[in-house]
Amino acid sequence: MTERAESQRLGVAVFQLLADVVHELLRAGVSVIAEGNFVAGTALFRDLPDASIVQVHVSASPEVIAERLRGRDSHRHPVHYDAEAADEIAARVAAGAWEALPLAGRLVTVDTTVWPDLDEVCALV
Repeated sequence: MTERAESQRLGVAVFQLLADVVHELLRAGVSVIAEGNFVAGTALFRDLPDASIVQVHVSASPEVIAERLRGRDSHRHPVHYDAEAADEIAARVAAGAWEALPLAGRLVTVDTTVWPDLDEVCALV
């Protein structure tokens, strides 16, 4: 197994653990913020307990995303393959892989191609 494949396997396990924790907290009536590059069908959003959902969908153009990934600090944890995966991720963004999720609740969209005013974003949320 390649190191990148091992990183992807670990990512799947982490997202499953995140889903389990979020579901448990929601069942206990605790407010939760979950962040990630979620896609429709992700375990986190299956059979959600009753909750008021605000989805903050953050995006940027594929070109900007690739540029940002290539420019990330090379001293990040070795589980990240930002520069190596930049073109692949940009292509997936262009193909719509990470569009807003089909969730009940409120949707706030934030395009960071040009950096937004964070006070305005916070006011929307």
